[in-house]
This record gives sequence, structure tokens and C-alpha cells, in this order.
Amino acid sequence: MKVMKHLMRYEGYTSKERTDDILDKISKYGMMSLTSLEKQFLDAHKSGQEEEYHDKLAKSETENTFEDDNGYFKFEFDSCEEYDDGEVHYLGTLYVPDLELPNVKKIEGRLEGRIVVYGDGQISPDFYSIEKDPISQDPYDIFEFCNGLEYELDSFIDYVISELKEKN
Repeated sequence: MKVMKHLMRYEGYTSKERTDDILDKISKYGMMSLTSLEKQFLDAHKSGQEEEYHDKLAKSETENTFEDDNGYFKFEFDSCEEYDDGEVHYLGTLYVPDLELPNVKKIEGRLEGRIVVYGDGQISPDFYSIEKDPISQDPYDIFEFCNGLEYELDSFIDYVISELKEKN
């Protein structure tokens, strides 16, 4: 049985360590990958309020960030859209293993999109990379990144949905 968890920082996780983690994220994925709270945390250094935003980030991460124990997947939940037909979209960023294609640079596994829960209970991940295929100009989709990890991806998505439904 796979164990999933909310992202929980260890006790004693400092604002300096958070700053380092955010700078690593910027280095790997760019400024556009930061959440508004992460940006506010960095800005708070100017006024000396970084501890306040460090605490806000810790609370937000505990409630809205999910990881699998194997380190394959991380989902940062952003918002939810509900439709009249019972369809629900859970929007956010999904981090997956990087995609390595022959004769192509490595594509970072940061995907934007949604988990769609249809009225009949079917669930479908709908995530795409920001980078596009140089030939087709289409973004890479989640299944290109997760080839061979479909079972683990399905288990993770089911876990995220169950947690988000429980929260609401």
C-alpha cells in the first residue's frame, strides 16, 4: 500500500532554509513558478517580516501541498472550479519526474493544469508543461512525463482528490 502525505516541514524548519528552497525553485523553474505567498515571503525580507510569512507559508503548505512518499509527485493546489453538471476542476501545479527525450534538452517536470472530476466520478489529470515540442509546438502532456508511472500517478491523483474532498 502506497502512503501519501501533505507536505509537512520538519520541526525547526527555518526561514533561512525556506529562502534557500525558494531560491532553488527559482533556479530550477523560474520566477513564474512561485506562489503569491512565496513572493510575499521574499518581499517580507525588506521589512523584516519574513517570519510572519514563513508561518503563513507553513500553514498553506500543510493544507494545499501534497506529495507521494517516493518523491515522484507533488501537487500544489491553487483553486477549485465547480460546474452545474457536477464537474469539479482542482487547479494547480503538478511536479513530476523530468522528461528526457533523445536529442532534446531535459524538460523540467513542472506542469500546470487541473484534475478533472466528472459528474459520474471519473477522474482525469489534465496537465501540460510550459515548454513546447520544438516540432509540433504543442506542450508536453502529463503522460509523456509519467510513462511507466501510470499506476503511481493514478494512486497519487486519487489520494489528492480524496483529501481535497474531505477538506471541503
